[in-house]
Amino acid sequence: MSYDSLAAYYDALVKDEEATAAWLDYTRRYCPPGPLLELACGSSEISIALAEAGYTVDATDLSPSMIAAAQVKPHPDSITFRVMDMLEMETKLPVQAIVCYCDSLNYLASLDQVAQFIQKAAALLKNSGVLLFDMHTQERLNEFAEEYIEEGMLGDTPYQWTILSDEDRIYQHFAFWTPQGLREEHHVQTVFDPLAVRRLMEEAGFDVEIMTDFTQPGIQPGEKLFYAGRKKV
Repeated sequence: MSYDSLAAYYDALVKDEEATAAWLDYTRRYCPPGPLLELACGSSEISIALAEAGYTVDATDLSPSMIAAAQVKPHPDSITFRVMDMLEMETKLPVQAIVCYCDSLNYLASLDQVAQFIQKAAALLKNSGVLLFDMHTQERLNEFAEEYIEEGMLGDTPYQWTILSDEDRIYQHFAFWTPQGLREEHHVQTVFDPLAVRRLMEEAGFDVEIMTDFTQPGIQPGEKLFYAGRKKV
């Protein structure tokens, strides 16, 4: 997983203004505008919405190509962009909020890595600061038990996007037939037990609230589970 090929087509495939507005509302629910560390910022649609709402956003992503795509968009001066691995997250000063959206945490390969992520976030947050992220639900594994195939055109570029699950993994394959030839990417995500994730957050010193699909309280059938952890004083 590199996003080197996908970065140029990312917005055309997944940009969703309604979802971006929902992410902003979700963030506001738990923390007022202020300094915020964003992990896996992607093409910066959420970063820009947060900055326009008054947050000072330290927007980071593992992929240099995604950061390059984000930087060229018109954006408020209150956003800074940098390449950073979420498992090696760091800030100059403790922050009031750390966010990691759009099932990006599912790119971690094990619960041990999830624990590492949560512990590092706890160390960087101020007391009463919040850690906000989402993950795929178990239902997503059932949804993609039969291969999903999407094909079409992105401008003049034909593409194919396939998704298939196997055990606790979701495999995505992207193919773009460009004038320079075929460009492909393979992505693997792991679906984690939500009770295990909640336990890791509690062990790291968070009070935890879980919602399903933005608004449904608790763990329910749906597409995404939303985890809000407030660092105990």
